[in-house]
Amino acid sequence: MKKFIFGALLMAAPGVAHAQSSCDAYTGTTVQPQTFDQAIASIRPVAPKDEFETSDAYRARLAAAGGAGPLIISKKIEGAGYLAYNADKGAFEVKAYLFDNTNFNAWDAFYYAKVTDPKASTMSNLDVVISSSDTVTGTYSAQNGFGAKTNVSKVTRIEKAIFESEPARYGEELFFQNKDAIVGEVPMSVAEAQAFKPQAKIAFVAVPKLPYVVRATFPTGKTTISNPTDLTVNSTILVADIQCGLLMNGTNKVVAAFKTR
Repeated sequence: MKKFIFGALLMAAPGVAHAQSSCDAYTGTTVQPQTFDQAIASIRPVAPKDEFETSDAYRARLAAAGGAGPLIISKKIEGAGYLAYNADKGAFEVKAYLFDNTNFNAWDAFYYAKVTDPKASTMSNLDVVISSSDTVTGTYSAQNGFGAKTNVSKVTRIEKAIFESEPARYGEELFFQNKDAIVGEVPMSVAEAQAFKPQAKIAFVAVPKLPYVVRATFPTGKTTISNPTDLTVNSTILVADIQCGLLMNGTNKVVAAFKTR
């Protein structure tokens, strides 16, 4: 059986040049990604500070709860079109949208969870949605002030995300990318690329930081005749430094690692 060797070289896309980073060390290695739920479960809950406990001791307990070392968290790719093979270049052009193309309202989640540090912007943040799914849980009849009636669907959204911070400046994105949102190029022959693309996987390298986990349930959107949806969000957020995005093959071998901001 012919074997293919993937990811011998990672090329930066034009306009995306940056220094070597710790992310490069993942390329060529085989990793063991966790699911988001497994990552959350690995972070131990912390009891409130006791009156007989010093502040230093309490901070040490908080720091220990986050565990040691980075977490590698798996995610389904956002769309195969964002991993496009350019036959003229003999390389995949990897777009940032492959890793993250879904928005979530971090500001509302932090507001309802009464979390003030870190701060979330009402506009955009450095974050990643790992998964988001909507389930219709029921319906009810309603009418507006003009007497127009409609059936309203009650929907629950289960949202799982990693949040790093507000952007340092307007327009800052999570990944270094060029004007076409390309974060890098991965050279492969046509045969290698055809074998690789159907099995491609992604994951994030993230180091948890205080307050580690934020949970919130809150209403979002406005229910109207034209939008007869009563939406409630159940959000679980891992607060962490998002260090790298990993592109892997079917056996979790990393063929490319992309540094974040």
